[in-house]
Amino acid sequence: MGIDHAAGPVKLSSMRSFAGVLAVAASVGCSSEAVNGAPTGYAPPDQGTPAPTGTPTAAPTDSAAPSGPTVAGDFAPTRAYPSGPYGQGLGAVIDNLEFIGWRDPVAANYDPNLLEHIHLADFYDPTGTRTELLVINASAVWCVVCQGEMRDMNSSGTYQKFKDRKVEVLGTLFEDAQSNPAKPSDLSLWGSSAARAIAFPLVLDPGLKMGIYFTSDATPLNIVIDARTMTIIDVMMGYDPTPGTGFWGRVERELAARGL
Repeated sequence: MGIDHAAGPVKLSSMRSFAGVLAVAASVGCSSEAVNGAPTGYAPPDQGTPAPTGTPTAAPTDSAAPSGPTVAGDFAPTRAYPSGPYGQGLGAVIDNLEFIGWRDPVAANYDPNLLEHIHLADFYDPTGTRTELLVINASAVWCVVCQGEMRDMNSSGTYQKFKDRKVEVLGTLFEDAQSNPAKPSDLSLWGSSAARAIAFPLVLDPGLKMGIYFTSDATPLNIVIDARTMTIIDVMMGYDPTPGTGFWGRVERELAARGL
C-alpha cells in the first residue's frame, strides 16, 4: 500500500514553536492546523548542566520502575551516554531523552500495561556493534502522511531491511486523532493496526519532547542519528517515499558512505 499524499505542506498559523535551525529537504507533510497550543504538561526537555567533556557519562537510574512486567526486547540497553553539551542542530549531540513505551511492541503484544522506561542511551552503541544509525520518527494519529509512512514501511518491509544493516528505528507518538496528548491506548492502536504492524521500538511523547527538533510546521519528523556518537546527521520534515532520493534513500547513502 502506498503513501496517502496530502496536497503538500501547508503553512499554519497555530503550530507549536520549535527551536533549532536544521537542514530540511522538501517533502510531503501534514500540517498541524488542528493543534491549538501545546498539550497539557508540555515543557522543553531539561538540558541539565553539561557534564565534563571527554568521557561518556552514566545515564541516570530510573527513579521509579514502570508498573507491571516488562519485555526484554531484542537488545540489551546500554546505560552510558556521550557527555554534553546537547543541542538541536546538525552535528549536535541529542539529549538523552526518556520516554515510556515498548522496546519490542510485538513481544509486548502492544499491551499498554507493559510499558517500559526507554532512554536514548538504550540505543547508544559507540563501537557500532549492533547499531550504526538511529532513525527517530515523531508522528501524530491525526496526521494522514504519518499514517501513510507507517503503512509504506510495513508493506515494503523497510524496518527489517535496514535493521539487518545496523539501522534502528524509534517511533514516537505525540497526539491522538483529536490533537490531544497521546495516551497508552493510542499507542496500542497506532502500533497494532494491521496496516502498520509496527515492530520497532515505539514510545509515547505526550509532552512533545521531540518538538525542539522540528524545523517547520509539517509532520512527521524523521531524524537520523549517528549511534556511535548520538550526533544529529540528517533531518526531514514530512515524508518523501521516492526511491533513491526520498528519506530512506538518504539513509541508504549514509550507510554506503560507512561501507555498510
